[in-house]
Amino acid sequence: MAVLSKIPLATISLIAINAAVFAVGFFTDSQSQIIRNYGFIPDSLFNADGLTAFNDQNGDNGFFPSLMRMFTSMFIHANIAHITFNLVALASMGGFAEKAIGVTRYLSVYFLSGIFAAFFHGIVASYFLNNGQVLLVGASGAISGILGMSAALGNRQAYYWLVFQIVFAFLGSVSSIPIAFTAHIGGFIAGVLLTKILVMVEHNKNAIEKER
Repeated sequence: MAVLSKIPLATISLIAINAAVFAVGFFTDSQSQIIRNYGFIPDSLFNADGLTAFNDQNGDNGFFPSLMRMFTSMFIHANIAHITFNLVALASMGGFAEKAIGVTRYLSVYFLSGIFAAFFHGIVASYFLNNGQVLLVGASGAISGILGMSAALGNRQAYYWLVFQIVFAFLGSVSSIPIAFTAHIGGFIAGVLLTKILVMVEHNKNAIEKER
């Protein structure tokens, strides 16, 4: 049991799930279809015409299917380079964050950061960049949330990863590789803020218990 407690099971599980989803798409030659069916389309949530087109194309009504895509898109990656970069970042920082804050809080920050990242990216894409029809996929937002969590907990390596993301995004823009850097930013901010809130709540809880 002592050995198991030292293993970051949540991080390993997230890596395994993301790798398995990519492997299924890659080896069955269905990656493009998975991206189309489960990637997040910002205009389907933030643009009335885009929502109508989304509903007509998918036979859906309302925002729920599009909201679900904000979640499912976190487990989809476009290519080997995309998933490798993300999973290396998660493996590098995830274990530290998971052990420092606990599995439940760790997973909560991971998924909430991923959803906020998609939301933040969607607003920028639909209202400011006019490219809200471009599908968003990848765990970058959620993983950036873990980087934000690690930074908030005092791990300086998280900032190195953030700088690396900025460089990677710049190189991507120069080489015309679409990188949703706004999702990285949104996820990192969410990770920092959520962790600060969790730490503050825990601190207040401990203070109250001491007073008793």
